[in-house]
Amino acid sequence: MKRLILGVIAIAITLIGIYTFYIIKDQEYVYAKKSANILLEFELPKKTKALKEGFDYGVLYGGGPWGSGGRPTVVAYKRISTELSEKEIYKHYNTNDFEIYFDGLEDIIENSKGQIWYEGTIKDEHVLSSESNENKPIEVIVQYRTEFSYPLFIDLH
Repeated sequence: MKRLILGVIAIAITLIGIYTFYIIKDQEYVYAKKSANILLEFELPKKTKALKEGFDYGVLYGGGPWGSGGRPTVVAYKRISTELSEKEIYKHYNTNDFEIYFDGLEDIIENSKGQIWYEGTIKDEHVLSSESNENKPIEVIVQYRTEFSYPLFIDLH
């Protein structure tokens, strides 16, 4: 009888541990998705369509100062096609620390885990074209990178 009780207790502790692990892991995803949605739910301007979008997150991910210090970084991106001018796109997305890469000025960076983000040259506002791209759309990458935390995150540094 004593062995049965100890066995039941061991199974209960194991199940609680597994449940706690999944809650913590899912919590990280939920907080990362909430940060990514700042860009992913941002309204597209007129004459623009999303070609591809996504996000990923992790520690030591995202390039530059992001991801340093052992804190998780989330990177969200949208590749869009637009008939608007560069100035109109800049005006629309020049909020929330969005990075705007016009076609050909970005490099795709990939880490050893297969996570990607963009680096490159961000045009100065004063050299952006005001010429419409009607009937000859341009491609633009809009990216958002930020560190995030969640209540059960333990900073080991």
